[in-house]
Amino acid sequence: MKKFLLVSLMVLMAASVSAQQKKALNSYISYATFNIPSNGASPYIETYITFDKSSLIYTKDVNGQYNATVNVTILFKQGESIKNFGKYSLTSPYVDDTTNISGFFMDMQRYSLENGPYTMDVTLEDANNKSSNPFHVDEMLVIDYPENICISSIIGLESYSKASVDNGMSKNGYNLIPMMLPFYPETMNKLSFYAEIYNAKKQLGDDKYLLNTYISAFENGTILNNFFFTKRMTAKDIDVIINNIDITNLPSGNYYLVLEARDRNNEVIGLNRMFFQRSNPYYQVDNTMLASINTDEVFTGGIHNLDTIREYIRTLSPISTLVERDYGEELIKTNDLITMQQFFYTFWSSRNKLDPEQAWRDYYAQVQRVNASFKTLTHKGYESDRGVVFLKYGAPDRIVQSYNEPGAFPYEIWHYYSLGTQRNKKFVFMTRDLVTNDFKLIHSDAVGELNNFRWTTEIYQRTYGTYFDYGVDGVANPDSYGDKAKDYYDNPR
Repeated sequence: MKKFLLVSLMVLMAASVSAQQKKALNSYISYATFNIPSNGASPYIETYITFDKSSLIYTKDVNGQYNATVNVTILFKQGESIKNFGKYSLTSPYVDDTTNISGFFMDMQRYSLENGPYTMDVTLEDANNKSSNPFHVDEMLVIDYPENICISSIIGLESYSKASVDNGMSKNGYNLIPMMLPFYPETMNKLSFYAEIYNAKKQLGDDKYLLNTYISAFENGTILNNFFFTKRMTAKDIDVIINNIDITNLPSGNYYLVLEARDRNNEVIGLNRMFFQRSNPYYQVDNTMLASINTDEVFTGGIHNLDTIREYIRTLSPISTLVERDYGEELIKTNDLITMQQFFYTFWSSRNKLDPEQAWRDYYAQVQRVNASFKTLTHKGYESDRGVVFLKYGAPDRIVQSYNEPGAFPYEIWHYYSLGTQRNKKFVFMTRDLVTNDFKLIHSDAVGELNNFRWTTEIYQRTYGTYFDYGVDGVANPDSYGDKAKDYYDNPR
C-alpha cells in the first residue's frame, strides 16, 4: 500500500511538472493617466498588469515555499526614441502547494511622461519557463492634459481607505486597491471608482459646476436613468472624486462609467469614461413600461406579420445591449405580436425619442447594405462578423483587402480613425475560403472587442501550420517573402 502510494505520488508530480512546462503566461494589461498641474511637474501613467497565477511556473525556495518570477520590460516610445521605461523582475505571492494554484495578482508602476502620443511596448517573460515565448504587446496612447478643465482616467477600485502615510498605492490621501479586471460578477453589487478633475478653479474661478456621474450602454451610449447622479462641485485646482454606485440592479452587459463636468450654461467642459463588464444572471426584465405602450399609436403597430417583425428584431442584435438581445431572442420564440411591437418601438424610441420610425428606417437601410455585401453561404449579412462591425460602428475609413498574398489565408483589415473617444482602431477579418465569403473577426484593438495579439498566426497557418514557432511578436516567419499583414496593420493604406 505504501509503495503504491509512493508510485502514485511520483506519477502525479511528473504529470504536474509536465503540465507546468506547457503553460503559457496569461496576463491582462491596462493603464490610467493622471496629471500634476502644479510645480511644473509632468503628467504620469500608471500601468496595471494582472497575472493569472495558474499560468506561471513555480519553483521552491530555501524555506520550502513556491513562487514564480516574471521579467517585465515596458518601453514608452515616440518613433524610435525611448522617453521612459521600466525593466524589472516581479516575484509572485508565495504558495505552499502548486497542485491547485488559482487566482490573480497585480503589479502597478508609475512613469512620468510629457503630453504627446506614445507607443507603450510591453514584454513579459516567465523566468522559470524558458520553453515558452515571451508575451509581447504594444499599444498606442496619448497623454493630453490641457490648461483648461479636464478629467483624469477613471479607475475601478476593489477597495479604498484613508491613508495615514503615503505609499506606492496611495494617492491624494487614499490607499487605493485597483480592480484587477474590469469585470463585476453577481457577487459584487458595488462599483467603487477614483478620478481627478484638474484646473476647475483656474478656468471657473469661484463659480461652481455640475458633476454628472452615470452609466451608459457600451453598444449605443444610451444613459441608464436609474444610474444617473448629479453633484454641485466647488472649483478647486484638483478635485478628487472617489465614490460608489450600487449596481445590484444593473443587468449583465458591457457599459461605460462616465464622469461629465458641466458649467452654469450646461455646456460640457470635461468628460471621461471607463469601460467595464457586468454579470448579473438573476436580473429580471421589468415589462411594465412595455405594457404601457398603445401600439395603435406608434409606427410598430403597423407591422402585422409575425415573421416580418421577428426578422426585424433579429436585425437589432448588432446594436443591442446584452439584455435587449437576450430578451429579443426569447420574445421571437413566442407568438406574442403585441409585445413584439411594444419591444420594437421601445428599442427605437430609446435611441431617438423625436423620430423613432426614421431611426429604424435609417438603420434598416444599412442592414440591407450589409446583407448585400457580407452574406455568407449560411448567414445573412447582418449576422456575419463584418456585418456586425459595420452596423455597430459604421463604414470604416480604410479597408485593406488581401486575398492573394502568398502563404496567407484571405484577410481584410478595417481601419477607423475614431470610434467615439477611441482613436486609430482596427479590425482584422480572415476566411479560409473566399467562396463562402465568411470572414471571421480574429482581432481588434477596440475596447470590448476580441483582442488576440497572435492574430497573424491564424492568417499564416496556411503555410506554416498550427505548430510553427511564431516568435515574440506572434508574427509568422517575419523575414519570408510576401508576408505583409503586420505592415498593413501598422501602416494602413
